Amino acid sequence: MYYMIKGLVLNTRIQSEHDKLVTLYSYECGKVQAVVPSAKKIAAKLSSATEPLTESEFLVFSTHITMRPKVTGASIIKNNTRIKTDLNKNLYALYAAEISEKFTPFNLENTRKYNLIARIWEILETCKYPKRALIAFILRFLKLSGYAFSDYLKRVTFVNEDIKNVIKKLSNCSGADIDLIDEIEDEKIWNYVESYVINYISRPSLSIFLKKIKKYKL
Repeated sequence: MYYMIKGLVLNTRIQSEHDKLVTLYSYECGKVQAVVPSAKKIAAKLSSATEPLTESEFLVFSTHITMRPKVTGASIIKNNTRIKTDLNKNLYALYAAEISEKFTPFNLENTRKYNLIARIWEILETCKYPKRALIAFILRFLKLSGYAFSDYLKRVTFVNEDIKNVIKKLSNCSGADIDLIDEIEDEKIWNYVESYVINYISRPSLSIFLKKIKKYKL
């Protein structure tokens, strides 16, 4: 059976000599994995549409709902080129994609998550404080996933009230006003949030690259 899905490409890996296995966050079905035949070949038609951080519309084929679908056609909706060509923004966007994948079960539709992922990629293109934008995204995504950081803060005493208030503000930030927030201790808040995240998942692989950005000021 053939059907169309709109999806955000979270990551890809080699499935065989020439095929890709892509993880998508789809608008219709939530997180899904699909095989992209021959996508690793040079000049493959489906290659660009199935690259991470791309939003595309996919024509997929599956013989049964329990079987992994196969992508047979795709068209790019948004390529997010400004993120892909900027190392810092690319790493922050990939971090958001990794968080999205790890905190989401397969085949569970959530259009709010879809829109939130698409929105952080959009914001990262132009925002002045990308790490702050990523923190705001993680806080909102955790809440949607049932792991609200604000609930955790109610139980701890080592985070002062000023930091708690800033985190509350970031949790409700829509993104457009992320650069308008007064100067805050981004790095301290980041460490609190990431430490909380790794209580539930393995440390995101992008974490080490973000540390190198800080060290070498890339």
